[in-house]
Amino acid sequence: MNSNQKLSYAIAAILSGSAAGFAHAATATNTEASDTIQEITVTAQRRTENVQNVPITIQALTAETLNQLSVTTFNDYVKYLPNVTAPNNGPGQGNIFMRGLSVGSAGSQSSGSIGGFPNVAIYLDDQSGQLPARNLDIYAADLERIEILEGPQGTLFGAGAQAGVVRYITNKPKLNTTEANFEAGYGVTAHGDPNTDLTAVLNIPLIADTLAVRAVIYNDRRGGYIDNVPGTFTRKSTDLGIYYANNPGGGVPANAPVINNNAIAGRAINPVTYTGTRVEALYQINDDWNFLLSQSYQNMDSEGVFYQMPKSSDGVPLQPLEVTLFNNSYDKDKFENTAWTLNGKLGPLKAVYTGAYLDRHVNQVGDYTNYARGVYADYYQCYGPGTGFYLKTPTPNLTSTCYSPSTTWRETERNEHLSNEIRVSTPDDWRARGIVGAFFETNRLFDQTDWLYKTIPNCTSNATPGTPGNGNTGCMSDVGTAPGTTVENPGVQNDNVAFFEDTTRQVKQTAFFGSVDFDLIPKVLTVTAGTRHYQFDEYFKGSVTSSFGCFEAGVQSTGCIAGSNNLDKRNLSSKESGFKSRANLTWHVTPDIMAYLTWSQGFRPGGFNRTNSCHIKGPDGLNQFCLPQTYHSDDLTNYEFGWKTEWFNHRLQWNGTLYQENWDNVQVGFFDPGETGNLTFGTNGQNFRVRGVETSIVALVAQGLTVQGAASWNQSEQTNSPSLIDNFPGSVNFGKAITESCKGAVCTPLNNLFGPIGGPSANSPPIQFSLRARYEWTMNSYNTFVQFAATHTGHSFTQGGSNPSISAGGINTTVLRFENPAYSTYDASMGVAKDAWNAHLYIQNLSNSNASLFTNTGQFVVAETVIRPRVIGVKLGYKF
Repeated sequence: MNSNQKLSYAIAAILSGSAAGFAHAATATNTEASDTIQEITVTAQRRTENVQNVPITIQALTAETLNQLSVTTFNDYVKYLPNVTAPNNGPGQGNIFMRGLSVGSAGSQSSGSIGGFPNVAIYLDDQSGQLPARNLDIYAADLERIEILEGPQGTLFGAGAQAGVVRYITNKPKLNTTEANFEAGYGVTAHGDPNTDLTAVLNIPLIADTLAVRAVIYNDRRGGYIDNVPGTFTRKSTDLGIYYANNPGGGVPANAPVINNNAIAGRAINPVTYTGTRVEALYQINDDWNFLLSQSYQNMDSEGVFYQMPKSSDGVPLQPLEVTLFNNSYDKDKFENTAWTLNGKLGPLKAVYTGAYLDRHVNQVGDYTNYARGVYADYYQCYGPGTGFYLKTPTPNLTSTCYSPSTTWRETERNEHLSNEIRVSTPDDWRARGIVGAFFETNRLFDQTDWLYKTIPNCTSNATPGTPGNGNTGCMSDVGTAPGTTVENPGVQNDNVAFFEDTTRQVKQTAFFGSVDFDLIPKVLTVTAGTRHYQFDEYFKGSVTSSFGCFEAGVQSTGCIAGSNNLDKRNLSSKESGFKSRANLTWHVTPDIMAYLTWSQGFRPGGFNRTNSCHIKGPDGLNQFCLPQTYHSDDLTNYEFGWKTEWFNHRLQWNGTLYQENWDNVQVGFFDPGETGNLTFGTNGQNFRVRGVETSIVALVAQGLTVQGAASWNQSEQTNSPSLIDNFPGSVNFGKAITESCKGAVCTPLNNLFGPIGGPSANSPPIQFSLRARYEWTMNSYNTFVQFAATHTGHSFTQGGSNPSISAGGINTTVLRFENPAYSTYDASMGVAKDAWNAHLYIQNLSNSNASLFTNTGQFVVAETVIRPRVIGVKLGYKF
């Protein structure tokens, strides 16, 4: 070994001694042991590279790894991804967060209109698929790999890749190869129903050297495990809105009904079924050009809910995995994706044109009976003497009455997502390598959310109020859409609709990007610089209408629109443009040891609020705060030092990352009915600083024995404490921070919603780790294996800022702050393979942990989305 090599190894040893990040590497297959760590090829930088040569923190799950872990959905395998969290309300009902860049999550309802766009992008090959609060839950069938890229990736992947990217890379057709594989599985769920799954893949060449087709079809039904136990709902004098009954004796009227759920009580109410298919055709035009066409279809059909309730609706303690629901719930989520890619050469340059059209439909219904405990619900369900305070002559002789609290919400979302991208790149072996491209995207989201909590009878005449039985006394008029608005369902709405939104959001993005790598010292020292110029054009249109002002309002041809908000008239549109960039220095200390420094920026679109109403009375009796019409893109700047190393003839791999991320002007949502009205609103607010370490190790300890582990340590901290500013012209505190809320002459201090300096971000466990050991050996021509895995996730908070952790007198908001406790899980499996056959037995959640992944009050009751109970299953596969 010469002196330069000795120096390089010494420097590498120093680097490796500090800390490390995580870049997952697969081990040997379950049919053949290996004496070196398997190389993983990725396209994270839009070119094909060994993951160990890419200066990005990447966790790559190959098809082999997914099979070894017996996982097929994001909720299955997220536990193996340190520094990645996915709080959710059920399959496809959540956002993905990386490195603690989160200020919280809420319920699924209304997310199409009020949810901010995610800061982690999801890609199916080259098609982006992110949607507010509804990650595209792609079933992992016939995938080549899943790439999880951490840190801002906006230069090459655009808006939405602010904190990172999840890329699903499908297996492509193979020319001149006929192959197929088939896998079937059966399992049992502790405290639940059985599971079955079936996947079949076929690759056929149609024209030699020219045309091949590959198809996959799958069906996976997972049995439920949540029980809806018999229960009742009884109105209480502590219900925050019971004063709407105007009961002369106070409290709950004697005629208020008590309801039960006997008709729908049952066990294992939450089965979920994934069905889908994908067909891809590859046409080799000539030696330099080929065309790939892909058509995907998936339907996810889930029933019930995926949370447990510590207490019933009437406050009775419940056992784990129990709820008391009074209406059936379901979520039907399907998508079709058509994608096309033209690959070729222009002289020495590589050229790619790719486009895709995603059409997604979501139809979800949830039980909302517990909203009757909230501040405003009883307005739609109760009345009494003097109800109708806004009328010239409120009806004085009404008998205090409350109707049924049994209610639901229904959301129908439709997403149309068209994207086109052109890229041209130089050969990979040039000393100066570059890529330039253009990206065009139209993302349109149609959202209809109906809140069916109006149980007061609907009005049937235009008679003068005051005479019981005349059709316009003790009734609530049906609501309608504001005339002239851009809506999907115009006119008078369903009798039980108390509030609805029928909106259209559109984001058009035009971007031009470029990145250059230059070898200062060939194969040793490389500098990279890239930038992306983007422009967003956004609008928000539609009708948002409540029943406020619709008591005893008769029958109107347009429906009652006293509480209507015409979004079209508010001209809610905006443009944002700018540059976001990345710079990197990579040093290959030796062929097996690489260190890098990265500076990068991330971004995502802003959005709009449904109303600009004004609230929070000041000492002069005037409002102090009007909700902002818009909120804008927040900014992320990432500083990262990492290394990727292999030792002992590629038998040991140790990678690492140290990072600091400054997240400024963060998009945050608030819902405080007592102070800022009955609508969630978004704004820009806090700054956070996140510092962390990630490390991973893969070791071939002995022939056939592989041990791998990954861990992250994360510290998030709020670095400023902004306030709501008095923006009501003429108010005494105009332009100053709002510090109090007044009711008449009585003023009380106002809690700063943004929270104090030093508070953590949401969904940011300080520590996460996973450990896996797998032993493979051959016995009498049978290839066998055993495997054990353990994961741990530290505690975290469900909301950032000063969202309250408990509400005196009852739940008055959907964004209460909870602490999710730390938890650990254990998995085990064993299997055998011979020739074309393979079989294995697996156990997931071996200890049957009941930990909460996400605790929330999105349905006005404490709900805990829990880990799926222990699953024991077998899989049998055949391939040729």
